[in-house]
Amino acid sequence: MSPLQTLLEQPSLHDVCGTAAKRARLKDTLTPTPTTKVVDGDMKLSEGQDLLMEEGRVHVKGHLLMEEQSRLLVAGDLVVDGNIVHEGYDYALLFVGGALAANNLLFHGEVVSLGGIAVKDVAWTYYNDYSTYADLLTARVVVADDRSEAVDVVRAETPPIGNSRDISAALGQVLHPQAWDAYTEGSYAGLARLLRQGKALLREG
Repeated sequence: MSPLQTLLEQPSLHDVCGTAAKRARLKDTLTPTPTTKVVDGDMKLSEGQDLLMEEGRVHVKGHLLMEEQSRLLVAGDLVVDGNIVHEGYDYALLFVGGALAANNLLFHGEVVSLGGIAVKDVAWTYYNDYSTYADLLTARVVVADDRSEAVDVVRAETPPIGNSRDISAALGQVLHPQAWDAYTEGSYAGLARLLRQGKALLREG
């Protein structure tokens, strides 16, 4: 059984990814192949779908769209030219054994990156049953709604990092009007719709 298959047996990755030391030990067990998988366009995981990718690099040229109870595990790096979207209130898992990069991230379930997370614009996670696990997360804006994240270092330009309710005044200054309307309506679904359409969540500049 491969390390990725072993991770699928876990109901949660907290016990194996909850600290930097644990993440480092897990990374040492992975053996990604020296190959690149390119996905032209969007990658979609349907409800309940599990997908294991042993490549050293996976490049998605569109969006990564994950439905409820879907799980994507990548042994190496994952680069998404578009947005990563999982919207809902049921579990999903995104595991990356290397570095994770995307334009925007909206995610409800567990996110793990053993090589760090780099998001161009907004990294927005929500719901307190799950967490994000990484040594480093960088983005222009970082929002973690009702979550206790296990990220050692978070670097964001603006606004202050935190729950959207606590930083709403700052969010109002940087969110695009369409995204602001979705946020003020309390609609993660509205934010997800904008991201699936390739719309910007932030104002230009």
